[in-house]
Amino acid sequence: MSKRRPSSEALAIPMSSMIDVTFLLLIYFIITQREEIPEAHLAVNLPSPNQAQEQPDEKPNLLEIEIHPGQIYLKKRPQTLPELQDMLARLASYDAEQTVIIKTSTQARTQELVQVLDLCKGLGLTKLNVMTLK
Repeated sequence: MSKRRPSSEALAIPMSSMIDVTFLLLIYFIITQREEIPEAHLAVNLPSPNQAQEQPDEKPNLLEIEIHPGQIYLKKRPQTLPELQDMLARLASYDAEQTVIIKTSTQARTQELVQVLDLCKGLGLTKLNVMTLK
């Protein structure tokens, strides 16, 4: 008896069906992919539903600091950096939870803004907001 050699066609693996399944899976994953919303990771402090409504007569504790080229204003009054430090130290001793809004001019130097931010942080003021003046 002579041995038969297996034909090469019998050993071939059908690739067309595997390619079809691969493309179907690829299309499925592309269609079902969702983009991650970057705002979803921001921490937002919302009031609880049981909390009493804030009275409209009450003014929130806000400090406005404006930075112009070579000049710093606190509550619309010009201040030097040591005067600003003394004033902020007194205000921070009353309420360290005050919100500080720092408005900076586009022509102001970055160093002036950094000095004010360092000053606020050193005094324990943590609620800082920075915006540009128009």
